Amino acid sequence: MESGLTRNRVISELTRSPHGDLAQYAPIGLQAAAEDPNFFAHLVAWNARKGQIRDAKVALPVLALTAAALRDDVELRDNAIAHIVSLDPRNLVRAVRFAKSQPVQERRRVSRAVEQYLREREANPGRFERAALQHRASMKELYALLHIKPGEYAQKVLFDGAKVGVFADVTRLKDLDPTEAAGLIMRKRIPFLTAMGALGVKSKDPAVVQALIAAMTPTELVTNAKMLERLGVKTDPALRAAFDAGLMKAADSGASTLKTTRAADAIGGSTGEKLRGVQEKQIDKIAVEGDWLILADKSPSMRDSLDVGRKIADVLARAAKGDVHLVWFDSGPTYFNVTGKTYDEIMELTKRITVSGGTDIGIGLEYALEKKLIVDGIAVVSDGGDGRAGGFSRAYQKYSDFAGKDVPVYFYKLAGDPDTFTDRVVADGISMQAFDLRGGVDFYSLPAVVTTMRTNRFGLAEEILEMPLLRLADVLRSNVVAAELVAA
Repeated sequence: MESGLTRNRVISELTRSPHGDLAQYAPIGLQAAAEDPNFFAHLVAWNARKGQIRDAKVALPVLALTAAALRDDVELRDNAIAHIVSLDPRNLVRAVRFAKSQPVQERRRVSRAVEQYLREREANPGRFERAALQHRASMKELYALLHIKPGEYAQKVLFDGAKVGVFADVTRLKDLDPTEAAGLIMRKRIPFLTAMGALGVKSKDPAVVQALIAAMTPTELVTNAKMLERLGVKTDPALRAAFDAGLMKAADSGASTLKTTRAADAIGGSTGEKLRGVQEKQIDKIAVEGDWLILADKSPSMRDSLDVGRKIADVLARAAKGDVHLVWFDSGPTYFNVTGKTYDEIMELTKRITVSGGTDIGIGLEYALEKKLIVDGIAVVSDGGDGRAGGFSRAYQKYSDFAGKDVPVYFYKLAGDPDTFTDRVVADGISMQAFDLRGGVDFYSLPAVVTTMRTNRFGLAEEILEMPLLRLADVLRSNVVAAELVAA
């Protein structure tokens, strides 16, 4: 890429969470889509499959459509539109609104694809009802935003308020006895929040709550754990058993680690601890190749960021397939083997680590060399205020000679003293990817950032380029219409 915008920087910037502000993706995304549209298209496909940040899954395909190259490259354009219409209705609305604020090419094709998205659902009443039950407001907004005339059934259900099909069943919930209501919820798979709104006081009946838990998706269970706690999952043995069974499914599912983290932090207590257990199992399913060395700064300038080293070690300790070595440094090294350990175990191991001394980033690598620790990747967690200029570079050269390879270096750059580390490392010819966390550490998206690290510095970019692009015809059921959309 031109202008110093490397693929690794694109990956690190565009796989972070902006907490709902899609516009934060635009500066890097617009440049990347323009300079390397093929790589950006594959990044869209890779992120849809492997990424955990929902905002990125919404924003990236929209930004891909800003590339001028898409006017002539049908495959790249098809991929972007296909990923947009793969979104659920709520996030599809967000994508359409975001597209209106960006210099998107081929707006007409996007509108036609969204219309086909809606028509397919209209043609299948069961599918339409499920979408409308969970995303009623978003479905209405899609028709309005793009001036699409709803079909007869959509008009009745969304705009006229007709109580037909499953919507009639929902209105009956409040009049049924708890056992009947529970059975109806389970048979019709009525979404949790929809059922809660319709049940009224019956929502507190244990039989109904148990049915709600049984009908919930893993994501719904995690997201609504606090409400379920108020409904008795801590005190009622049957509900607790149902909730625990649901958590087991969440741990084995693709439910977002980030959602689990948020829920655990919000709830606290015993339920929060259970959710943290789910998060631990979810992180265990993430795979990072190789053995790793974490060099974590504990100098006085890191007083407010000391825990970041533990958080990164927490994810990497169980995501890495090999050993994970944690070295805290100030003017000297303090070593811990954290392989396979949980955050609580790492906290216990490092509870006496406090800020002190100076800053010598190279001392941790010198320790690894002295102890003959063979690693495939190095993560530096620091503000970069290195008190021994060139110390890391000299240690890195010695370590490379010892290991017989150039080990990839990742720098988690935190707020604190002025960064003298980066310029010196780059000047000395060491390839390093930086994650700029000076604006604040987002502990929710940190697992997603950690898992972009590879033992080969080009490994992730190669993996992304190997990800197949998505075809619109594979998303929209009507291949004839999809082909017309592509060719129009």
